[in-house]
Order: sequence, then structure tokens, then C-alpha cells
Amino acid sequence: MYDLFIKNGIIYTEAGFQRANIGVKGEKIALLTTADQDFEAEKVIDAEGMYIFPGFIDPHTHLRDPGFTYKEDFFTGSCAFAHSGYTMVCPQPNLDPVPLTLETYKQQVEIGQTKSVLDFNPPGCPIGDDPDAVDRMSEYGSAWFKFFQKVAPYPYDTSAGTVDSYRILQAFKKVAKTGKYCTVHPFDQYFYEAAIENCKKAGLPLLMGNIRPNTYTEEEMTSAAYQLSYLAKKAGMKWYALHCWHSDYIDLVRMLKKQGEPVVASFEYMPSVNASEYIYSKELQKDIFCSYDNKPNLPKIWEAVRDGTIDWIGSDHAPHSPHKDYDNTNYRFSAGFALGDYFGHILVSHANEGDYSYEKLAEITSVNFAKTMGFYPRKGSNCIDTDADFTIVDMREVWNISKDDTVYTKTQTIPYVGRKLHGKVKYTVLRGRVLMENDAVNCEPGYGKFVKPLDELV
Repeated sequence: MYDLFIKNGIIYTEAGFQRANIGVKGEKIALLTTADQDFEAEKVIDAEGMYIFPGFIDPHTHLRDPGFTYKEDFFTGSCAFAHSGYTMVCPQPNLDPVPLTLETYKQQVEIGQTKSVLDFNPPGCPIGDDPDAVDRMSEYGSAWFKFFQKVAPYPYDTSAGTVDSYRILQAFKKVAKTGKYCTVHPFDQYFYEAAIENCKKAGLPLLMGNIRPNTYTEEEMTSAAYQLSYLAKKAGMKWYALHCWHSDYIDLVRMLKKQGEPVVASFEYMPSVNASEYIYSKELQKDIFCSYDNKPNLPKIWEAVRDGTIDWIGSDHAPHSPHKDYDNTNYRFSAGFALGDYFGHILVSHANEGDYSYEKLAEITSVNFAKTMGFYPRKGSNCIDTDADFTIVDMREVWNISKDDTVYTKTQTIPYVGRKLHGKVKYTVLRGRVLMENDAVNCEPGYGKFVKPLDELV
């Protein structure tokens, strides 16, 4: 007798995709069989013609909890990601308080244990004053570390950011002692300040639309990345290259990998791939201007995904309140938008549109991250005796994002209105429990667990 039986699916395994049935007992996979037979179970899912991936993991999401919960929180944000097939998230550290110490890191974890419907592991922030904080957060279970090479209006005005190169090197040395990866939002502060000054000299109003296109440029992000890669090498630290979407930045990572340097890379979808300049607010019933981002070389990005230069894709889910945060009369207004409700569907669609294979989709949504950060095979696999986390996808369904969609983000906003997607996540299963079925999320807060790297489990 199984608690959950999934039949007739096309299942991702270490040997590739195969048609098989899955039996779940408790939270674990207990059966994986190609036998054409039914088994008795409390719940049965007929996944005829559907693809069953290891549960998707988002390594880069902003849940704003604690400190900015009027934008999003652990419960609403995790529900949004469950809505599009995610079973685990890694909330970022630009919070209040920033997780600079074991105490503040524990505070974030305990909030997640109370509110989250998904499993989670937040990166600690290694630039605090406590000399033992990095070691202590690592021992407690932080799988990796993160900070921002930027100081600017929110979300970059917290103590999670610094432009001090010496301080960055010292943080890298601390992380190196743990043997874990550290990532940094790469940024050259002088480019940001020059964009503002050039706008003033040109007599242009200080609006986001006049300033943001002159930041996050090829020169700005890649020059910052070169510095970070050098400091990581000098510190003997494993570097996670974040926001790797510009051509020269991709070339840097490709070169470092060929040289055998310990580097992994991601690009973040929200600000880099046809970013929505407008989102629709269901509460205000109107479109809201939210962003002016640079347009990168998309063919080169997808090539880097296919050849393994880029290891995974983060959402950069960046929710802001439609009531408080979007003010186009001020360049300091919040840029970015909530993406969790659609992210899994969008990555599925890119596979069906030919940007990468289904096998690569499994790698960039769970397998590579789980292996790199120490969660594999508990996460990122469909192996016997591992967590029964599944993202079940109907590749045949074609649909359009609509203003009438149900979304779970606290912002109640919808990006990419009218965009056609090819393929849809139909079920999200976390540790044997169906969290999302046919577009409806059903789970109480606190089901999610703080998941530690496997070598740190007692």
C-alpha cells in the first residue's frame, strides 16, 4: 500500500527519461518500476504522456521575510513558487535584519519553518563583523553564502552590501575555510554614480527609464566579475558567478572553467530575458511600469546553458508592493517584479521552444544545483529512498498568461500578460504531498523544512 502512486509518466532518471511508475511511502520514493501494473495507494495520479522531473529548485528568490513583508513573505512567496512547480527555494539575504550572524540567520530559518510551504535553505551573508559568524552559519546548515557588491536605494541599501574590495577579500577568505561557495551580485558602483551624473549633465529628469539602461551594462557587470573572480582565486574560494548574462561575462566563466577553476554560474531570468516593462495589478486593475533593463545576447545565453557554462537559472523573483513601491517620477523607485507563479512554466516553455533539451531542463532546475550545494541525491534526483519531490509537466498544453490568472504572490501582480507558453506544470509534489494540482495550491504554512546539505545531517 502506497501513500501516492504516479503511473504512466515519463520519468527523469540518472540514465535519462523512461516511462515508469512511482510509488511513494511517507516522504520517500519507495518504488520505481517499468512494470505495467497498478498498485494500491491512498492517492493515484495518472501522468499519461506527462514528464516527471525532480522537484524544481530556485536558488535565487527574494521572499522579503523578515523586514519587508508588505511586499512578500515566506508563505505567499513559497505558495507562488509551488504554483509553478517548485519544491525548494533559497531566499536571499537583503532583509531586515540581514543574516550576518548565526542569531539573525536562525531568525530567518525559524520564520521559514513557521510559514513556508516549500523546503528551503537561505544563504548566509558573510560580511558581518563577527569573525566566527561564517563558520557558525555554515555549521548550522547554510549551504552557501551571498552578498551584494553594491550600495544604492532598496534593495541595495541594507548591510548585505559593500563596495569595499578589501572587505570582500576578507569575506572570501572566511568562506573559503568552510569549503563552500560564495556568490556576489556583481556591480561597479562608479558606473551607477556616473549614470546619474550623466543624466543630470544631459538635462534629463532623474527617472529610472533614463538611468537604469546605463547600469547593468556589459562593461559594468563584467569588469566587476573579473575583480570578483580574481579575489576568489586569491582567497582560495569556490566562486558562484551570479547574474552571468552578458557576453563577456559568459566568456570569462567559460575560460575559468576550461582552466579548472572552481566556479559555477547562473543567470537570473527576471531582469535579463525580455523583462516585463509593465506588470498588471489585479488589485489596482491597471498596468504598472516596473523596469527598464538591458537587452542581452539571448542566443549566447542559451548556448551557454546548453554547453554547461551556465549551470542553472534563478528567477530573481523580486516582489514589490503596487501600492507603495512603483513610482516612475523617482529614479529610486523599486525595479523588478514577482515571477514565482510563472517561473517553472516559463522554463518549460523555453525547452519546448528549442532553447535546450528536456534533459538540460532537469539539470538547470534541480540536478546541478543539488549536486553543487550538497543536497543530492536527497534533492535533484528521482532515486529510491530520496525525497519524493516531483514537478509533473504536460508538454502538450499551450496557453497564454492572462490578467484573469490566479496568482499567489502577495503583490497580486502578473508579468508577461498575453505571452504564449508551450507546456504547463500540472502537479507539484513535495516529500510525497501534492501541493499544487491543476493550478490550485493547497498547503498550510509550515509544511516546508529547512534542508541542510547532506554531509551536515546527523
